[in-house]
Amino acid sequence: MTADTSTSPHRRAGSTPSRRAEVAATVTLAAVAFIVVTGETAPVGLLGDVVRGVRASESQVGLTVSWYALVAAATAVPLTRWSARFDRRTVLVVSAVVFGVGHVLAAAAPNLAVLASGRCLAALGHGVFFAVAAPTAIRLASETARNRAGSRVSVGAATAMVVGAPLATLLGQLAGWRTAMAAVAVVSLALAVTVIRLLPPLPAPHRERGGAASGVRVTLGTPGLVAILLVTAVAVTGHFVLYIYVAPYTAESLGVHGAAFTVALLGYGAAAVLGSVLGGRLADRSPVTGTRAAAAVVFVTALLGLYLAGRLGLPALGVPLLLLWGGAFSLLVVSTTLAVLRRAAGPRAETANALYGIIFQVGIVAGSALGAVWHSAGRTSALPLLAAAVGTVGLILLARPGRPFAATAG
Repeated sequence: MTADTSTSPHRRAGSTPSRRAEVAATVTLAAVAFIVVTGETAPVGLLGDVVRGVRASESQVGLTVSWYALVAAATAVPLTRWSARFDRRTVLVVSAVVFGVGHVLAAAAPNLAVLASGRCLAALGHGVFFAVAAPTAIRLASETARNRAGSRVSVGAATAMVVGAPLATLLGQLAGWRTAMAAVAVVSLALAVTVIRLLPPLPAPHRERGGAASGVRVTLGTPGLVAILLVTAVAVTGHFVLYIYVAPYTAESLGVHGAAFTVALLGYGAAAVLGSVLGGRLADRSPVTGTRAAAAVVFVTALLGLYLAGRLGLPALGVPLLLLWGGAFSLLVVSTTLAVLRRAAGPRAETANALYGIIFQVGIVAGSALGAVWHSAGRTSALPLLAAAVGTVGLILLARPGRPFAATAG
């Protein structure tokens, strides 16, 4: 993988990059990724509390996750392209601030309309941040540390889906869902200040080489990229069919709710951290096999097993499968993210990451919409079966020759 480093202040005038400074900067970007995804998924574990707070139905509040995803998807490429003229540190800071302000509004929302407005404002910062963060991390790193630096952002995001959400759920149960939303806002704004302090000025690389090479059409022509995006779209859709409604599913089918559900989510998060770390390692050693194995575990072993556990009323079987589901999906997310970073470098990196973000958000929208239909129809217990059926399409795509996920681009 190559990355633009010509404008990095760390490398001017023959200066030697500081390993400590590189790690601190990229870990900060990973922390922002963590809080952004935590905020995105916060309503999942607090669904019932938010419903009562804004006087709406579970399906309506669940769909605020879809609204968020739609805005993030629709604005990612246009805002990334528009902001290409600005210093990348400035873009990252503004993205974090917009996200934080959106959650201030959501925390104070008296009704569903204001909640949705705050969520949509926060989503404006989401797509741009994820388009710019990983390429910036690579740009900051020394030549031998670029892959690790880029993976930190994806690991931060993947971990947030299963660690940040349980923490937000726990805080919401202890102090109220508005406090949880406000905490997301405060952390995001604090991290924006940290980005200013730890990242050097990073002039936009497009100023020097022009933006033509980073256009959407040119980027989509990158070998293997479309295949990666297709697998991602199907996998995320299948996952979010159940994930958005995992709280009512576990309560109805497994009898796990309240504090027990929070503990289960924390275990799910621990498994996801392990899956994220393993995903980074497999992406270098056996990326094709690792990706296929993760998808098979998510959409066959875990989800079909969850369905059977629910039908039989066996929480002792269902909860371990819930953990397996979280760990395998996180591995799959890291594998697809790093595959994009390997395929699209230089001027195409930000556009490719914006496209990946769009596909991810579209998958969330599609999955949560399918889940909402089944949940509203009283078929919550069958959600794992629907998720597995959707994910089977991804397995079929992955059964094809695995060059897009290979360790080296070519």
